[in-house]
Amino acid sequence: MDAKYLTQLAVIVELGSVTKAAQKLNVTQPTLSRTVKIIEDRIGGAVLRRGRYGVTATEIGQQLAEEGREILVSSDRARTAIQQWKHGLSGEIRIGVGPMLAATIMGDFFAQSLIDRPAFGFKVVCETAAKLVNRLNNDLLDVAIIPYELNLNEETLHRQVLFQDRLSVFVGKDDPLAGKTGVAAQALSQHHWISIGETSGLFGTTRETLDLLGLQDVNPAIEHTGDVNMIFRMLEKSNACCVLPFRQLGVFQERFKIAPVDLEIALDARNVGLWTTKHGRDRPEIAELLRRLNTYFSGIGLF
Repeated sequence: MDAKYLTQLAVIVELGSVTKAAQKLNVTQPTLSRTVKIIEDRIGGAVLRRGRYGVTATEIGQQLAEEGREILVSSDRARTAIQQWKHGLSGEIRIGVGPMLAATIMGDFFAQSLIDRPAFGFKVVCETAAKLVNRLNNDLLDVAIIPYELNLNEETLHRQVLFQDRLSVFVGKDDPLAGKTGVAAQALSQHHWISIGETSGLFGTTRETLDLLGLQDVNPAIEHTGDVNMIFRMLEKSNACCVLPFRQLGVFQERFKIAPVDLEIALDARNVGLWTTKHGRDRPEIAELLRRLNTYFSGIGLF
């Protein structure tokens, strides 16, 4: 089947409208209607259901639309490669970044990289650490910047520490505990605890911290996954606390209006690592990326 028909079907299904798809593809509506008829004649069945609010795909229509999307993705990659070559870029690095790093230090890193004009392009994916490791294993990423101490027995991957960090309990900057030293763990028993295990990549971190602090009877009031900026707002506006990486967040305390609690008990390490596949770790682009990361982290005081 002509690839053009599949890509046109993919756009129709994505937009849920033949009219909108025609506008996006810059063709006439009758042209797309003919495309749909050609496909349906070829397979001997309907690929679209027409309803009050537009069109949806049938089972076979969805399968064909997915094939069309793959063709569009491949076409976009080819177009990107051509543009990179025209602009003197030697290639592209696919980088995965965990949500906590994305909300704190990595935005400034990529901004600086744009100013410095690297010799390669970036494709950045932000997901939880476990999903990024899965992407690495399926060759959908070149590197992932995520917690080093992930309990994943990944023999096919290589990891190295980018900078050392540790866990700390954070509260809003106006919390009575924010300015104290040598705070006893029991002082946190009346706070509302927020758990962000999946976001941070360290499952069970909050529960383990509560047990370490002797607060076995305390349970998190909110279990959060997703945008960590929401957590910072909750800390700022309520009597809440959360286990977060100390040095990562320390750089941005004023921006997020949060502060670490100076506890009597030291919490666990939470180092940040650069994960790659073993066969790809020696690529020149990755070595250059590592050099840039080290320079940036040194400049903001993480070394």
